[in-house]
Amino acid sequence: MKTKSSLRIAKGLAFTLIELLVVIAIIGILASLLLPAMARAKDKARDLSCINNLKQLGVGVRMFSDANEGLLPLAERLPTLPSTNPPLPRICDLIAPELGYNTNALPQQNTVFRCPNDRVQRFEQNGSSYEWNNWYGGRPVDSPRHSQNPISDAFLMYDYENFHSLGAGKNVLYADFHVASIKGSTTTTD
Repeated sequence: MKTKSSLRIAKGLAFTLIELLVVIAIIGILASLLLPAMARAKDKARDLSCINNLKQLGVGVRMFSDANEGLLPLAERLPTLPSTNPPLPRICDLIAPELGYNTNALPQQNTVFRCPNDRVQRFEQNGSSYEWNNWYGGRPVDSPRHSQNPISDAFLMYDYENFHSLGAGKNVLYADFHVASIKGSTTTTD
């Protein structure tokens, strides 16, 4: 049998409805503050994954050129709209073997040829989310430029579209094989 003192203790430990609603409101406010930060972190992780993909593609391009007399690949810039007849091969088909892929069965999801921010399906259309700058195709890997400008500003591969920085930027693989993000859609040929 419960005594009056034990009922008072049990009553004193219980939460009132108002206290419970206040705690739920505080948790809701904290969650609303954290969600945008988590979304920004997720976007940043996608951007870094894209940079990593381009870095790996740079290794593949270098390995291709080492196996082909030091020359850069001669590939189609936009395989869905070929610039030559017959069309040149796709860049993904040329450097996939250097990266350990079977060109007859390229993966469709987790691949270095797919930018995680590619929402316009360039990967599905062209086999890669990254455009190959054909201006340097067939040129020596260590001096691809026609001018005296440094190779550190020559774009080899870059996002087809402005996938990054809220649609305002691209990630670029340069001819000296460093990768950086740029704002805008300017691409240089020489």
